[in-house]
Amino acid sequence: MRYLKFATIFLAGATLLAGCTTEQDRMDKHHFTNKVYVNATDAVENIIVKPTSSDIVRTLSIGTPLQVESKVTGTFAVDASLIAEYESTYGEEVEILPDSLYAIVDADVTIEAGSNKSNDASVGMFNLTSLNRELVYVLPVALTNVQGEEVLASKTKMFYVFRAGALVNVVCGLKENRAYPDWKNAAPVTDMSQFTLETLVYCNAFGKTISTIMGIEGLFLIRIGDAGVPDNQIQIATSYGNLTSSDLQLETLKWYHVAVTFDSGSIVVYINGKEKLSGYKSLNSVNIGVAHTNEDDGSRCFWVGYSYSRDRYLDGYVAETRIWNKVLTAEDLNSNSHFYTVDPESEGLVAYWKFDEGAGTTIKDYSQYGNDLTVDSEPQWKSVSLPE
Repeated sequence: MRYLKFATIFLAGATLLAGCTTEQDRMDKHHFTNKVYVNATDAVENIIVKPTSSDIVRTLSIGTPLQVESKVTGTFAVDASLIAEYESTYGEEVEILPDSLYAIVDADVTIEAGSNKSNDASVGMFNLTSLNRELVYVLPVALTNVQGEEVLASKTKMFYVFRAGALVNVVCGLKENRAYPDWKNAAPVTDMSQFTLETLVYCNAFGKTISTIMGIEGLFLIRIGDAGVPDNQIQIATSYGNLTSSDLQLETLKWYHVAVTFDSGSIVVYINGKEKLSGYKSLNSVNIGVAHTNEDDGSRCFWVGYSYSRDRYLDGYVAETRIWNKVLTAEDLNSNSHFYTVDPESEGLVAYWKFDEGAGTTIKDYSQYGNDLTVDSEPQWKSVSLPE
């Protein structure tokens, strides 16, 4: 029994002594010093910027492998000189993020004695949609002015990299289908003496006499083909005659931006921002906002992907379909990213259907007027990455 008591006391004492091991003892055992580093899994974070991107906040802190015996301080700051290091290391040319698009809050951080992690600094990045989509931007943040411990040199930097993401991610297939607005507010599209219709369109196949993009049968219609017109050639059909040209021929399996402007009878057709046809018809104005009907009685209204009869559907996809109450110029159409996105609050934009829902039969109108489209039946949704 005495032997057992002695063993118990000995083990308890050993445990107590082990519990008194210091942080320095542990470092000595593992042969390293307690160096300060930036708490981040990776030194580079890629941030994809899209037209809908909102402000971004990231937190940064510093740490040590083991608890510090006295206070350790440091400061996070943007270091423009690191741009050259990034370009050399990662092999791409970049621009530094403009000063007006970021701020570091609580940049001074502290690891208190007895701890091994500091408080957080906040890196705010905002108004990123103003960046030039053709460029790659980097915000290089460095840990500086460290006091109280040595620094692990390989973990003192953070690179936030901003790249343009796809502007269009989902498109809508209208094969044997059609979409229409039941105008809640038809005022902005009623009796229009000036307007622009535009859309992105992709055709899987032609082979039909007529395929329809959008408009009103017998009044003002953008369609492809006709009797005596190649089945891949755009035609503008109006109540005062039609306009077409061999310069308006499309290929299958290829995205096009098609825009048609109207100015009191003067009509201009653009493909991919280039003027391909101009002409005149004795038509002073067009009432796009006529009340919706299924046309069983022969009346006509505005559709996307349909005109006159169901065999005139569009065998393909659409996206970024818009109506403006003004004539867009070639400069407007060719402005940065215009084919793929515009500001929903743009002056003169009276209907804006992105066709990017990915599910359902309602196509949201992103303009201020709220004239959503309804698709007859669930369309075929397709994931894309535009511009390609």
